[in-house]
Amino acid sequence: MADRGAQSTPFTTQLTDFDDALIKRGICSREQCLLAKGMSEDQVLDTLVAEEVELQTRAAEDTLRASLLDRELNPERVREEIAANATAQQLDELEEDDDFCDDAFLAKYREQRISELKVKQKAKVHGEVVEIARDQWTREINAASNLSWVFVHLYEDHVRDCVVLNRVLAEIAKRHAQVKFVKIRAKTAVPDWPDGNLPAAYLYKDGEMRTQLVGSREIATGPPPFTALSVERKLVELGVLAAADVEEDGSEDEEREASHRRSAYSRDDGATWDASS
Repeated sequence: MADRGAQSTPFTTQLTDFDDALIKRGICSREQCLLAKGMSEDQVLDTLVAEEVELQTRAAEDTLRASLLDRELNPERVREEIAANATAQQLDELEEDDDFCDDAFLAKYREQRISELKVKQKAKVHGEVVEIARDQWTREINAASNLSWVFVHLYEDHVRDCVVLNRVLAEIAKRHAQVKFVKIRAKTAVPDWPDGNLPAAYLYKDGEMRTQLVGSREIATGPPPFTALSVERKLVELGVLAAADVEEDGSEDEEREASHRRSAYSRDDGATWDASS
């Protein structure tokens, strides 16, 4: 005989006003309310996931409709926003779009994008003097010079001017990260390179050597000992650095001259400039 007192809970996902009030007051969760209506835990999970997907879909559709309406009502502003956030490659692709057929419009943003890339390139590229081996020459110098100037210092530790120049280059590299500075032992690069032709430097750009500087006299403006400013001025003369990027400091000149007078350079102690000349 059936139990007249037994009552079944109807299966439904609809919440009553009472359920909503309980949820709003934090007394129970939506999940707990659905379980109380006869759902299993798996059914509750599937229901909640389906509801979330539906909400996200509706939100995406609303956003799309709003975007299309905005584009229709404010075409110029929308066009500006698209171009402002486009990459250089995307700007090229926009040329095929009838809405972006204005060459001057795209040219403005293409120039802006190129300027931004140059700023990023200058900021992130280098910043230190890198020691390389002979088998790295093609990659670290020739190939790298397609992106920026590369200053190559041929040195030996027993040549005093080379030691001083390496110290100065480390300082310059930090200030001018748009230029790549590398160093390599002269005998490693060229086994029979004479010490009398040290320090020496090569300047590379676009895959080719543009300038060769041999001896201390050619690497800086003025005689040794080298200073950052004297080498920077030489790089300005050669077009490697812009004059605006070099901070002129008269006190450094005076210190260089004073240091020069105190030094006793000669070919006998490894220097390549004779102080008596």
